[in-house]
Amino acid sequence: MSIKQGDYLKKLRTENKLSQEKLAEKLGVSRQSISKWEQGYAVPDTDNMFKLSKLYGLSVDEILNCGEAEKTDSANSPVQPAANTGAQAAVAEKAQTESDTKKDEHKRPAKKKRSWLFYAYPFIAIFAMVALGVINSSLWKSSWLCILTIPVFYTFIFAREKKNLLIFCYPAVVLILFFIGGFHFSLWHPLWILFLTIPIYYIGAAVSYKNSRHKK
Repeated sequence: MSIKQGDYLKKLRTENKLSQEKLAEKLGVSRQSISKWEQGYAVPDTDNMFKLSKLYGLSVDEILNCGEAEKTDSANSPVQPAANTGAQAAVAEKAQTESDTKKDEHKRPAKKKRSWLFYAYPFIAIFAMVALGVINSSLWKSSWLCILTIPVFYTFIFAREKKNLLIFCYPAVVLILFFIGGFHFSLWHPLWILFLTIPIYYIGAAVSYKNSRHKK
């Protein structure tokens, strides 16, 4: 860090009515570190540069350029060594990356909280299957269909959350209706026609999903 940059850090500190001890306390460093920065003997690391930027309400580039535009600064000040300039650029780039990362984390949607039913449903389905068979032995032939409701239950939730009907397990619904109608009402025909609705459903779902993406 150049002497000019050190002087600028000192100026920012005094303008904000901070002693070296107070600033060191805010940044979590020693007073000696603050002194070295202001004398141009050392450069604040990425974390501390980001903290200084936030504390003073300035960008990292503004601090490194002593609050001046790059063109003005380069025209009125001597050329700095390449290594020093490279170090400053690295610090600025890392600080900007950290800033962008924090913004992305802030924008990232929070993990959805699930109700107890979400985790317990498979056990409920199995219990219902066994209970129906025990209550009426004739129901054993169709009570296993309770297991098929598991993918229906979960894919319905995910399809609703993602607003994508392609996720929903529609074939399982068709199977449930087909076997219930067949086992209990002998409607094997014409319920087989339900299977023809599967490709129709997915074509419609694909068109709907494509249109919704275009609107965005």
